[in-house]
Amino acid sequence: MERDGDNFPLPHYASSMYNLLLTSLQSAIPIVISRVNQVDAARLDVEMSAMLKEQLVKVFSVMKPGLLFQYEAELDAFLEFLIWRFSIWVDKPTPGNALMNLRYRDERAVEMRGKIRTGLEGPGLTIAQKIWYCIATVGGQYIWTHLQSFSALRRWGDSEQRSVVNRAWYIIQRIEGFYKAASLTNCLIFLYTGRYRNLIERALQARLVYGSPHMNRAVSFEYMNRQLVWNEFSVNLLRYLAKVVIRNTE
Repeated sequence: MERDGDNFPLPHYASSMYNLLLTSLQSAIPIVISRVNQVDAARLDVEMSAMLKEQLVKVFSVMKPGLLFQYEAELDAFLEFLIWRFSIWVDKPTPGNALMNLRYRDERAVEMRGKIRTGLEGPGLTIAQKIWYCIATVGGQYIWTHLQSFSALRRWGDSEQRSVVNRAWYIIQRIEGFYKAASLTNCLIFLYTGRYRNLIERALQARLVYGSPHMNRAVSFEYMNRQLVWNEFSVNLLRYLAKVVIRNTE
């Protein structure tokens, strides 16, 4: 005997909640971004900036040797701004991210709607996120470098206790210690979760995801291994030669 409640339809709100829950469970695809790729991308960006800086130094060394060393902080900020302007600002990956097949995604605006194929879908950074990224990476680093060099040259740490300068030096040291501790904590969290390499990315919710699910990293591990071995061999050889030269001079 069939009971009357077996074919009783669900209420409209219950059916809607059930469909929403089913869709979210089916579309929530967990993705794992290689931590090695993310770290390598950051290292490649640093190397790219160093190469540009080296070329500019060579160009200006013809005019006046040592001219750019007086404005090293300004040069670093200018190069970082150029990389930001022609990559992140125009919704393109940085050189390191491009080689590692990575791009920035606004993690706050990721909404699982409909059928999700790879889990890598999502909008890029907003204009506000891009501007804050530039302020934090370019402006923040420039101001902090100048503040540290200025306080070191003026010897704020050697001033009298309870003076304004000494208190400012104490605050700078406390801020630096707090930042290092927070960076270490963020690094441990990154190694565990694989999200947000630094504090800026975590604060802006700018996550690195693969740009294309069917594209491999441009720099192979074999090439990087050879480069690491060669660099270590070169460093050890230079140390050995330096010891030989010192012994001969003695």
